[in-house]
Order: sequence, then C-alpha cells, then structure tokens
Amino acid sequence: MLNIGKMAPGSEDYYLHAVARGVEDYYLGRGEAPGRWLGHGLELHGLEGKVTAEHLSSVLAGADIATGEPLARRQASVPGFDLTFRAPKSVSLLWALGDTDTSAAVQKAHDAAVVAAFDYLEREAARTRRGPQGVEQCAVDGLTAAAFRHRTSRAGDPLLHTHVLVANCVRTSDDGIWRTLDGRALYQHARTAGFLYQAHLRHELTHRLGVAWEPVVNGMADIAGVDRDWIDAFSKRRTAIVAELEARGESSARAAQVATLATRQAKTDQPDEPTLRQRWRAEAKGLGIPADAFDRTLHRAEPTVPELDGLARELLGPEGLTREASTFTGQLRHTCATLLNLRGVAPDASFRMRCI
Repeated sequence: MLNIGKMAPGSEDYYLHAVARGVEDYYLGRGEAPGRWLGHGLELHGLEGKVTAEHLSSVLAGADIATGEPLARRQASVPGFDLTFRAPKSVSLLWALGDTDTSAAVQKAHDAAVVAAFDYLEREAARTRRGPQGVEQCAVDGLTAAAFRHRTSRAGDPLLHTHVLVANCVRTSDDGIWRTLDGRALYQHARTAGFLYQAHLRHELTHRLGVAWEPVVNGMADIAGVDRDWIDAFSKRRTAIVAELEARGESSARAAQVATLATRQAKTDQPDEPTLRQRWRAEAKGLGIPADAFDRTLHRAEPTVPELDGLARELLGPEGLTREASTFTGQLRHTCATLLNLRGVAPDASFRMRCI
C-alpha cells in the first residue's frame, strides 16, 4: 500500500524527532530507526548514509547544504511529499511475533521492497515543468529523499511502514536549473508503485522465509496461515475508523478521511522493542493465538520463476490489454516494455502505436 501526502512547512519536525534526539534512543532500543537517504539527487547535494537533522532541513527547504542559499529561483510552498509504504498487517504480525531471525528477515524484505518501488518512481515520475503555465515537462537528474522506517501504529499495534520524504526541489537535466518537482506524476504512478512494493515484498518474503500467500486482491495479499481474526484484533486504528463511520452513517472515501482524522491519536514515544514485543506476545496469548502460530507460516512455499513468454502472450495478445480498448496508458506501457525487455525483444511499431 502506498499513500502520498503533501508536506506542510515545518512538518519535518515529526521525523527529525528520530534524527535529532532519537538516534541514541534507537541504539538503546527505544526509538525508531534513523533515516537513510535515497535517490540519485543525493550526489548533487553531496549526501550519503544516515540522515541528519541539519541536512534534512536544508534539503526540504530547497537550500544548498553547505551555504544555506536557496537552489531554486522561487521558494516552493510545499517542501516535499510524504510517500508512506505500509506492509500488510499479517506481515507486521510476523515481524512482531516471530523470532529474532524471522523479524530481521521481514525487516530486510520490507526495506528492499520500499527501495524497489522508490526506484520505479524515480525512473518514471521524476519530472519538472517549465515554460508558460508549466506546459513543458522535463527530465531531472534524480530525486532526493529521506526514508524513515517505523514499527507501530498510533494505537500501538505492530505496523511496519516507511515514510519516504521526497524533496520538492530537483535539477533539470538539460539546463541545470533547480525547479519544483511535478508532483502530478507521483500521484499518477502511485497505484503502480504501491502494487510493485507489495509484489516485491511477497517475492522477498517467499525467497527469504518460504511464506505462502492468500489470493491477491487490489494488489495486496496476506500471509497464508494468519487468521483474519488475529489481523482484526491487532488493527485497532482501523476498528476505530470503522466505528466512527458507522456512527456517522457514512461510507465514502471522503468520509473515511474525516473519520481517520477524527479518531487520530497523538503518536507518543514507544517503550523499547523488547517491551513492545513482550506486550504484543501477551496480547496474542490472550487472544488464544498459539505460541508457534507464526513459525508454522514459514517454509511452506518455494520461490518460482515466472514464465515470461506465456505472460507476454497473455498481456500482448488479442485477449490481453487491448481486448477492450485499442490503446492503453503509460503505466501499462511501461509494464509491457519491461516484460519485452526481459525477453530480449524490442517493442515493434504496432506495440508503440497502441501506447498513449
């Protein structure tokens, strides 16, 4: 799952809490993980490794990290975009209630999936605009982003998720001028990037731990063997939102946003990780979840290699993508082009004409 939100000026303070004074707490087991830099734009700023409060503030302000001078001619009203990647609840439960090695493997799988989805967005959605009314869309030299992995929901349940803060300041490739990011492209590719995150996460977890999966619905799937009642019991935020919607007698997407804000709790400092895990295990025991329940979800499946020729025939044949329409949009075009490249086939003229 991927959600994208515009950052308000000063909202980086929430994340800097883990950077400015939280790093020591992290290494003592109490705080969230320090942020890490992502994107090809890092080279332009001379950044690498862990995020520091000073550098993140400069990047989100669109300033040179050495001099503090603005990089762009005009200050952006939006400092950046918050891309939030959330693991399915069953994955978070495996991370929280599994043994030490299992938890570490889940965390690495999540991190790898976030990087894969971010790399896709950087390739396909990193653009800026120029000219009258910004009519010309231009390529940029990469994105500059800081990723912060968090482990709990606001209700204190296990929730493995990562906030990727993308700076709203990019350098145009052909003229070297710094401009604001064309955020429309991020939103256009958000659904595809979210599906990619989920698919890569499933691949990583099957490869690392041999987990099997329930059927994929809207790009997401839960781990086979994790009972739905367990998922609901550790989803107190969702339960509160659903209750608020029922009390209002509403069900629209807009109403869900209102209910989310109405039930939102302040996120407080969490205890150290051993205390969190002890609390979650006690809660699981109280729910009647067997102590070895999550061990039994492991080593049930083997990674498979997709049969690309068959997939290509299915997608590109007369009963595939063009069955209902003669053309298809950019995201599908990129998917098909990637598939063709994997097969070593260059897209032909007829393929290109069907793409818009």
